[in-house]
Order: sequence, then structure tokens, then C-alpha cells
Amino acid sequence: MYPQTRPPQQDLLAAVILYLSRLDHGCLYSDDELTRAMNDCYASFGSPEALSLGYVRSLNSEAHAPRERRAWASRVASDLARRHPARSMPIASGMTLSAVLEESGAPRRARAARCRALLAGAPVVALYLLISALANAARDFMALPVAGPLNVGLGLGLLQLVAVAVWVLWYGRYSETLLDPLFESLGTSVEELGHRS
Repeated sequence: MYPQTRPPQQDLLAAVILYLSRLDHGCLYSDDELTRAMNDCYASFGSPEALSLGYVRSLNSEAHAPRERRAWASRVASDLARRHPARSMPIASGMTLSAVLEESGAPRRARAARCRALLAGAPVVALYLLISALANAARDFMALPVAGPLNVGLGLGLLQLVAVAVWVLWYGRYSETLLDPLFESLGTSVEELGHRS
């Protein structure tokens, strides 16, 4: 039986594609049928990141019987890699999913996306530090009235509140649409990626 402790990213690319294909793991197929199904499946995902994300989500799904299907995909992929040279059947080569993701530059893009989020928060932190410094060093300036009970200090505090709220809303959307799928497809967390760089 295929070891279940092995991380999904260490599976052969061919096994990943076979697992996600429409093939019935209880049937036998010719090499031509396998090749055609694998090429169709790979093309349907469009990118290694989407393929990896689909694979990780499918393995975590309760709806399938992932253990038997994963073992079948691994067995067939290993057999194809052994019987066919990489040049005649490139998709069945011995490359793992993590090697394909590394080649596509996904970890580099994930680190860049994480840095972009941190840099977007820098103005919010700078505004906080500026308000703190002014409150400590320029009390007379912060006490200047602007309109009614509103003074400069209170106005800057309200500006800080709005800036934080805008940044939190932006980061939530940025994380849901870009960071979460990217890190999920890599099968890693933000913290693990930070330690690797």
C-alpha cells in the first residue's frame, strides 16, 4: 500500500495527474489511453499551482476514497516512468510535484506575495509611529483645534483608525484570493516558507 505519511508534494507528477483524471482506478488502461487522459487532465488545470491546489484539496476531501486511488495512481505512474523514457512520455517522467512547482517559480512568487503584503502594511505602521512621536514631542501641535471639539491629535487618531480598517479589509481579500490558494498549492504555511528563504 502507498504510504499515507508522504506529503502530497512528494508524489510523482504523473501520479498526481492520474489521481485527478477521470480514469476509474478499478480498470486497466493501455498506455495510449493513460497518456491521452493524463495530457487532457494536465491541460485542464492550466498551471502547476492549480494542479497542486486541486490535488491537495481532493486528498483532503471526504467525498472520495483517496487512499486506494492515490495508491493506484502511484503504482501506475511508477510503472509508466520505468517503462517509458522521459522523452517519449515527458509527463510520466520521475519528476515530483514539488520539483514542477519549483521549476514554475511558485515558491518565489509566494515569497514575493508575502513581502508585498508586509510592505502594504508599512504605511499604517509608519502613521502610528508618527502619531505616537507627535503626541510625545509636539503636544501643543496635537492640541490645535481644527473644528469644534476636533483637534489635530484626534483627527490623526481617526485617520489611523480608518487606515487600519482599510488595510485589514484589503489584506483579508488579498489573502483569500492570492495568498491562501498559493500557499495551499505549495502545501506549506507562511511561517514554513519564511524559514526556508
